[in-house]
Amino acid sequence: MIYDYLRNLLQETFRVNGEIAPDKSFGDLALDSLNTAEICAALEDDLKVSIDDEEVTQETTLSELADLLQSKGVVLAG
Repeated sequence: MIYDYLRNLLQETFRVNGEIAPDKSFGDLALDSLNTAEICAALEDDLKVSIDDEEVTQETTLSELADLLQSKGVVLAG
């Protein structure tokens, strides 16, 4: 569920094209550090969660980010 939310965010807000698989990192998706910071800011606003700069880097995969969000108590209704 969180992965689907992340995939939609990347496609619709950040215009990421192509396959967005859980094992892809932000770097694999051609997102730079500014994009990564913008994604974290969007997540903080949308999901009311705090994400430290060190927790998400260009090497972070979507699966890892989903796990991080879940560990912070994020639950999305489906």
